[in-house]
Amino acid sequence: MPENKDALEALTRAHSRPVAFAVRTNVMYDGTLDDESPVHGSAVSFKIGDYLHIFEKFDANWWVGRKVKENCDIGFIPSPDRLEQLILQKAPVGKLDRVKTGAGAAQNTPAPQPQDQNLAGEEGAGGVRVTAPPVIEKKKGLLGKKCETLSPYDVVPIMRPVVMVGPSLKGYEVSDMLQKAVFEFLKNKFEGRIIITHVGADLALGKTSVLNNPSNRKVLEKSTSRANDLAEVQSEIERIFELSRSMQLIVVDCDTINHPSQLVETSLAPIMVYLKITSTKVLQRLIKSRGSAQSRHMNAQLAGTDKLELCEPEEFDVVLDEFQLEEACEHIAEYLEAYWKATRPPRKPILDAV
Repeated sequence: MPENKDALEALTRAHSRPVAFAVRTNVMYDGTLDDESPVHGSAVSFKIGDYLHIFEKFDANWWVGRKVKENCDIGFIPSPDRLEQLILQKAPVGKLDRVKTGAGAAQNTPAPQPQDQNLAGEEGAGGVRVTAPPVIEKKKGLLGKKCETLSPYDVVPIMRPVVMVGPSLKGYEVSDMLQKAVFEFLKNKFEGRIIITHVGADLALGKTSVLNNPSNRKVLEKSTSRANDLAEVQSEIERIFELSRSMQLIVVDCDTINHPSQLVETSLAPIMVYLKITSTKVLQRLIKSRGSAQSRHMNAQLAGTDKLELCEPEEFDVVLDEFQLEEACEHIAEYLEAYWKATRPPRKPILDAV
């Protein structure tokens, strides 16, 4: 079939193409059950919260891409339109997962996941197992609640930026000194493969609900200073997206980010790294060693540490709690080396063009 030949050529072509864009999934999809893939057996399965690299859009129903995981092959990924068709054709009404956000809700509530990712999910067309996107409930004041259904995919940077928090607050010598030591180690360890960039703007302002919604943005921009802040934040987020196209590791040294919840509602999908000092006494000694100017702000720094301690483990991708800084550096280097390999497809094409 001509279509099959085109599909095989698209898979082979992708091995020499750069990644066009990346997405994070809000649905689960079992490609092993999808007989309508352009090349039989080449549909890419994924769980909620997986990251996908897209090389090209093959047609209205299929993209060419791969899951960001070591040794995962390039295959065909259902487009948002196809996923919505699968969900609508057979998914029962009222089965959508609901996630409460807004006031009184957890700031970093993960997308709901089926108890068994291999078996769960409603069956769509042809028996394909796929889950509907979560429905977000947002408080709407006197008008009641407003519900929004997430899209199947969120566009994210091609290379997820690394953002480090801890052991206390940025702007104080202990946290700045330790983080800079880690950054310097990574700069040397991954020479030629890493970009370390500084961001002074408050990236926490870059919520997708604001930047992508003209009405919300218009309200916030009534203040000139606020408008300038939003413009600077949007510019920085776009810069990070552009840097990620280099396929190098991206480390973002953020002046204002001290907690993972600050970036949850942005499109950055960062690799959150927690540089942790497990002993409060050790942290106190380090603060005192930096002189009286730092000791005067001891309580504020300890409070910042306490807030990080209250985070759920899943809010961080990596926790560096080693006793020696050298061991912590080796830990993050090992993680980033594995991530680097995960972002590279296998060298050999999975199929030869016919």
